Amino acid sequence: MADEPEIPAGEPVPAAVVPAAPPAAPPAAPPDAPIAPLPGFVGRVGLAILHPRWALAVGGDRRRAGGSGSDLLALITIVLVATQLRGLVYAGWIAISVNGGLGGRIAATVLTQALTIELGFLVVGAGLIYVAAGKRRELGRAFDLACVAALPLLFVDLAASVVTFAAGVEPTPALGWSLSGLAYAWTGVLLALAIGPARAATARRLAVPDAIARPGRRAGWLVLAVALVGVGVQVRYVTSNPDELRPLIDGGPAPAFELPTITAEGTLGAPLSLASLAGKPVVLDFWATWCGPCLASMPILDAFGKQHPEVAVVTINLDDPAAARKLFTTKGYTLQLVAGGDDISRRYNAVTIPHTVVIDRAGQVRKIGSALDMDLEDTIAALAK
Repeated sequence: MADEPEIPAGEPVPAAVVPAAPPAAPPAAPPDAPIAPLPGFVGRVGLAILHPRWALAVGGDRRRAGGSGSDLLALITIVLVATQLRGLVYAGWIAISVNGGLGGRIAATVLTQALTIELGFLVVGAGLIYVAAGKRRELGRAFDLACVAALPLLFVDLAASVVTFAAGVEPTPALGWSLSGLAYAWTGVLLALAIGPARAATARRLAVPDAIARPGRRAGWLVLAVALVGVGVQVRYVTSNPDELRPLIDGGPAPAFELPTITAEGTLGAPLSLASLAGKPVVLDFWATWCGPCLASMPILDAFGKQHPEVAVVTINLDDPAAARKLFTTKGYTLQLVAGGDDISRRYNAVTIPHTVVIDRAGQVRKIGSALDMDLEDTIAALAK
């Protein structure tokens, strides 16, 4: 530009002409410099994505000791609402209409399945950082740094869950492993970077430049936007599919389902729905190949099914479709075999297995228990009266 001064060849470029880039690593502020406030929650979340060294430096700043734990807890709450709202709504419905204890157990199951990896990493990560910190090790700071390092696990879980649920698809095993690998690698990098702040002096005065903080805030708002989309998708599902979430009540309507059958090759085949069995008595049995009582009840169900072809006996395997089909082929069982999971188990209150539910021709639940303890002959005969 015409108004810029010309610089003679060979002369050093004045510092005023070349804008200073923000430091890649967090420096300590001069002792007499005014300290700007640290980034807020949204900014701190975004820093973990764009500038992990700065995120860890902020996490290890003793001005907000314990703050990283609060950030992690807040983000966990956001991710749970965005990805597990339907399960939590179902647990609340169970607690109100069936049994408070059962609803609490189902809610605990939802939370445990969603958070086991993150909480396990938090404990292990804090221990590794504490050991690696050397003479300056401090348990509280190690925990704060581990909380920052755990954030990528939540980021990947949030993005993957929202996208797949909104698209109405189940991630393939290969995609699931790939996403897990990405989350663990990303988290591992932050864990390694956390060793530096863990070894630093605890009295450090940190100043985050605006050139670092501003992009961090934008990234943080992007995370919250994805979470908001997830909440919207979950709310739409809950309000549009009340029958899918309606809890099992003895004497009430059986929850609707559509589950894949297990083919002769042990693969997933055409779906079987409860609606397709309308007009018939139905016996549903939830089981797994590792469950001894389940295996003991299977001959009882098979014999009953052969004696009563007018009754649809459907066995819902919860663990391994290929192993389930192999067992059926070896034993010569002719029962209908479908694959289920956590969702159908929750809706039918299958907290323990074997779990057997008898449904009448009108789709009403008439008996809940186990085939080992239930007299199916008397139960079905009572439906005809």
